[in-house]
Amino acid sequence: MKKKLLSILLSASMAATLLTGCGGGQPAESQGSDAAEENTAEDDSQNAGSAETSGDTAEAGDTASSDEEITLRIMSSIQTEGEASLESAMAEQYMADHPNIKIEYIAVANNDLNAQIITLNSSDDLPDAFYMNTAFMPQAKSMGIVIDPTEYLGDDFLNSMDPSIIEYASTDGQLMVVPWFMVPIALIYRADWMGETDYDTIETMEDFRNVGKAFTNGTDRWGFALVGLQNGSGEARFSQYVKAFGVDEIYQDDSGAWVSDLTEDKYRTALQTFVDLDLVDGIVPPGATETGYPEAVTYFANEQAGMIISGSNALGAIVSQNPELDGKLASVPIPSQDRHVTNLQVSGYSITTACEHPQEMADFLKYMADKENAITFAAETGRMPVASDALEDEMFDTPAYQGFVDCIQYALPYPTYSGYSEVQDIMGESYNSMLSGVSIDDAMAQVESRINTLLAETTE
Repeated sequence: MKKKLLSILLSASMAATLLTGCGGGQPAESQGSDAAEENTAEDDSQNAGSAETSGDTAEAGDTASSDEEITLRIMSSIQTEGEASLESAMAEQYMADHPNIKIEYIAVANNDLNAQIITLNSSDDLPDAFYMNTAFMPQAKSMGIVIDPTEYLGDDFLNSMDPSIIEYASTDGQLMVVPWFMVPIALIYRADWMGETDYDTIETMEDFRNVGKAFTNGTDRWGFALVGLQNGSGEARFSQYVKAFGVDEIYQDDSGAWVSDLTEDKYRTALQTFVDLDLVDGIVPPGATETGYPEAVTYFANEQAGMIISGSNALGAIVSQNPELDGKLASVPIPSQDRHVTNLQVSGYSITTACEHPQEMADFLKYMADKENAITFAAETGRMPVASDALEDEMFDTPAYQGFVDCIQYALPYPTYSGYSEVQDIMGESYNSMLSGVSIDDAMAQVESRINTLLAETTE
């Protein structure tokens, strides 16, 4: 069965590549994405027929024996991206193996997904599962719209991955999402270009700027593909950049009150150096304020930029656009000013409280994360497996993946603040406005006004 699936996935991938080459398809991304990123106890009636409620492990395929026709509706941002055919191939194979299961995908662009879920919740029309953005996890939890899938997954599945994976898929100790893959954020760079410079490492922010200048020729080649568009994708990258300066956007102090570093000098310094990459250092392609993730990847794939802060999925997106770059890419953890950081971006689907067949849904989601399926999916997309034994595969012992593997140790817990999406928006406005000509003083004044208002509302 797995060999058959591998053949299906590879065939689907080849078709997707041909379509991308002919039609100019956009590179795919997970946000936080980047993820942005819930769970309420399900009704006892939802537990009927679920396997292994005594604490024994539930394995894939342990769904209740039934001829009942079951339809699982899944809201997927993957279906709007380059990986759609790969995801669909897994569903087709699963349905072939489980004839009574019908899987229906609802395609929604990632940047629209959170708002769509909120709207559907208001109209009592939630799907059975939806792709969970990391930044949306605290809000989803506070809304009580997803179940904790732990009892449906079983110990073998949960123990197959590092405990940190479970931690990053959880909010306040509650598992929010069935982990499918992870997308650590690191710095991707052209290893062959590095060999042409006087530098051999990118460890610090100073190294980063120096290498960027060395990569830039001032006409058609720049050092860094900066995502300056004010959206979740740009904000997720900027978040990692400022964290490297020791900034914590939102956190609880010893008294339990929510506080922020966005009004501190270290944020001011991080913000200024970020925009200076474009305005002073000149290592950024023109039009930074309108450069989103697809445009940044295209700059890199077209060999017009030599570095990009992104998730591991960008490796697949870059090489799919320009296969000649295969073997020329390398990665390192986000350069340190005060510390190395990453957002682990554990991604997957959350099972909603509207799902009438949570065991069957969990079984399918476990199938997608199966070792062989996950390695095949990673090879085509750059989205890394969550299972520890899959991560030991030789494909991840390469310069392209080394930084993504190394940076896992620097992952910081994701804020559980329910208004984190607005905190990100505050940061996005600050860098985008400065790239458009607003002064640092005016940008910081706006940041202070907005964050103080938000924090005051939190304490009311």
